[in-house]
Amino acid sequence: MSGAMTAPAARRASGDWKGRAEEIFTERLLDEHAPFPCVFGVDALRRGTLRFAFVDDTCADTADPGIEAAARGTAEALARYAAEAPAIGRRTSLVVLYRGALGPDPGAGPAAVKAYQDRFWALLQRVHEHDREPWPAEIPRDPESPTWEFCFAGTPMFVVVNTPAHERRRSRGLPYFCITFQPRFVFEGLEGTSFQGRNARRIIRGRLRDFDDVPPAPVLGDYGTDGNREWTQYFLEEEEGTAVPPRCPFSVRAQKARDDVESEGEA
Repeated sequence: MSGAMTAPAARRASGDWKGRAEEIFTERLLDEHAPFPCVFGVDALRRGTLRFAFVDDTCADTADPGIEAAARGTAEALARYAAEAPAIGRRTSLVVLYRGALGPDPGAGPAAVKAYQDRFWALLQRVHEHDREPWPAEIPRDPESPTWEFCFAGTPMFVVVNTPAHERRRSRGLPYFCITFQPRFVFEGLEGTSFQGRNARRIIRGRLRDFDDVPPAPVLGDYGTDGNREWTQYFLEEEEGTAVPPRCPFSVRAQKARDDVESEGEA
């Protein structure tokens, strides 16, 4: 259930699941024949500022395997990463790869995508409940706000989910369930109103059209602009036209409630 964090240079034995997962992820981002859409992630990998964490959510050393095992490992990795991220560099992200899939294999197709979606939101909520730091005062608590973002250890982070069930939206597919956390500071100076920001979005969305078998998701937007909802961009649907949930499944809990959860876990 370890959420230990490593730099890309710390390669593991190729026969280990961690080594296989990192190798697959790395090859996708550096494939010159099919340029990966997220230029920020590619740049971070090349700079050596990308960080990986590996969570074995199949382990039997917990009374509640699956979501709870994944939540504890993810929270551990996020706490360490949030403390180190400002010193790593402007182009950095934390890639969390999971050995299992947070529960029984849901198979393939739309039902499997929906199952992973439900698991993701349940996991993110549980990770939040393990956060010992208060929600940042400058970030709204309402996910419907255009300036809301998921936060952990006081650090706002954009979230990207990859699943084994995503096949047509290839940019969100991966043999391993994966969550990437990008600190909000990565996007400073790249707002939609800036030349650099507009150029980056043009490149990313152009690559998305070439990389995926479906058009770019209509929910993709610019942080802080009217009508933007960050949470709808965390987990993208597989098929074009699939409706997103009417309300965000995530809710910010009171600090006391999180403290109570931690106390129960330590008892």
